[in-house]
Amino acid sequence: MVTAPRPVSLSLPPMKILGKVVLGMLIFVALLVVITFMVRYLHKPFGRPPQAEAYQHLSYYQDGKFQNPVETPMLKITESWPVMKRYMARDVEKIPAPNYRFSEQRLPGGDSASGVQLNWLGHAGVLIRSGNTYLLTDPVLVERASPFAFVGPQRFFPSPITPEDLPELEGVIISHDHYDHLGYESILAIQHKVKHFFVPLGVGETLRYWGIPEDKIVEMDWWQAYESADYKITAAPARHFSGRFLSQNNTFWASYAIELGGQKIYFGGDSGYFGGYPEIGKRLGPFDLSLMPIGAYDYAWANIHLNPQEAIQAHQEVQGGILLPTHWGTFDLALHSWYEPMELLVAESKQAGVPLLAPMPGQWVTPSAQTDARWWQQYRSSQ
Repeated sequence: MVTAPRPVSLSLPPMKILGKVVLGMLIFVALLVVITFMVRYLHKPFGRPPQAEAYQHLSYYQDGKFQNPVETPMLKITESWPVMKRYMARDVEKIPAPNYRFSEQRLPGGDSASGVQLNWLGHAGVLIRSGNTYLLTDPVLVERASPFAFVGPQRFFPSPITPEDLPELEGVIISHDHYDHLGYESILAIQHKVKHFFVPLGVGETLRYWGIPEDKIVEMDWWQAYESADYKITAAPARHFSGRFLSQNNTFWASYAIELGGQKIYFGGDSGYFGGYPEIGKRLGPFDLSLMPIGAYDYAWANIHLNPQEAIQAHQEVQGGILLPTHWGTFDLALHSWYEPMELLVAESKQAGVPLLAPMPGQWVTPSAQTDARWWQQYRSSQ
């Protein structure tokens, strides 16, 4: 009697299947770790996180993260999709007209003009001058607000003063490490002209990683001051967050008081509204001028960005004098029209009786100058 051969089983024993799954997962995790390491440490624009041990003694540093002075809920990952749907469906004017281009406009008298002068280069970048002393805030002059050259928000217009044309700078003042405030290409392009970089705690590690010499870096905690013969810079609180790549809040953020040429200027950097503004005004003010952020707001992240009405309130509480608006009209970073922050600010400032200094990019002005706060209207593409 011939016995039929047994059918060959093509299935693997359960333990072998489990072993292959585990091996596959380990390979995937290993690749992810390698890719993350390569991106973090080989793609320079991401920067480098600081060592947490340096900040363990601070009361507002917990579990490896800097904390805001008040509880600041952030947008959760589960809330991102509704925001993305609103972003894709938004019916707003995303960019200005094509002729939205600017060049440097000198004051009468040129370099011999006296007193403090300011030039808004776009977003949070302001060049401040008194005599031969120049300070620059948050330069993102040539790159996208992104770690990549091929994707991310791009400037609506080239900087009216290029890095090559900038003067020698006594100081560059950085409010925090987000890509729209700390630009890798810009820092490299100007670093040979800069005497000091004033940065919040932890941001110095990124500058060192980019090759900035240690003796040029001044890391500052809130209320710490640096004083030279010509100017004084004091770091002050803000309500924001930080992060460049797969990390968040491992570096600090700040606003600043700047004393230069016999005048006081408040640089708000980037912040949501919080109750600390009166203390800033009391301790460091009153100010002749405030550089106050007014744009890229939305109710989804209302805790970390000022809207125009809040900017007016914060300006009044720091005793800001004249308000020069920043953080608008340069990048498409929110869901509102590009011009909406200024449109609202003009109305709010009139109602509150707050004087505005609203120059076009590239236009040198003094704090007492008269500017047309509605210059942007000619660049609305929907006119």
